[in-house]
Amino acid sequence: MRKRLQGLLMIATVLVASSCATFLRKDSDQSITLDPEPKGALVYVNGQYKGLSPVTLNLDPTKTYEVKYIHPHYLSESFTLEKGIIKKWLWMDLASLAVGNPAAIVTDAITEKWKGFDASVAPKKLKHWSEIEDPADHLNEIFQLKNLYFETGSATIKQESKANLDKLAEFLKKFPNAKLEVHGHTDKTGGRDLNMKLSQDRANSVVEYLKSKGVNGANLKSDGFGPDKPLVEGDTEDAYKYNRRVEFEFVN
Repeated sequence: MRKRLQGLLMIATVLVASSCATFLRKDSDQSITLDPEPKGALVYVNGQYKGLSPVTLNLDPTKTYEVKYIHPHYLSESFTLEKGIIKKWLWMDLASLAVGNPAAIVTDAITEKWKGFDASVAPKKLKHWSEIEDPADHLNEIFQLKNLYFETGSATIKQESKANLDKLAEFLKKFPNAKLEVHGHTDKTGGRDLNMKLSQDRANSVVEYLKSKGVNGANLKSDGFGPDKPLVEGDTEDAYKYNRRVEFEFVN
């Protein structure tokens, strides 16, 4: 009788452990590595800069996380991480129930081990601005152009920067109803008033160049924010490099 009971207990233990999230989930399920392609995206969590990807985030199951990726030459991506039912554990328990093992589903229901953070909501790959099929599907996502440079301290666009602006102009002409805002930004070195003017002048220069290439000026708007919207806080050369930029954003 004793051996029989031990055998039944072993079978029950194997059935539960083989399909039950309570037994199979590891502590690593409460962390996620944010690592989209291409590498080197700026990662923000709840509005705070966390570094260049890959970034590992330890998750508190009582909190919700608003994550944003910004890559210098790709569309920004935003998504939410919040605790919810993880489908793989639910399906495993339902499969276990189908073969006559209710223990797993009962145990997980009591412990709530079905619930956690689903890493699949994080985009695996960022989209380059030139891959957009319809700007209306990407409103309020910011992007930059590769190698968009100006003469030092001025709003004069460097000659080598015009090739990518030409590509953007050709792209925009395919979508005559698309509205684009051009945002100029500077780092915080120098006087604020000068930086505000410089950022506005640079945004204006980009708009004027696009118009000169046949883009409808009525669909273009320029704004200069100076140093007021840094991507990265701090007084480092890396921070200055990321903060000196022109951004583009499709809007309604």
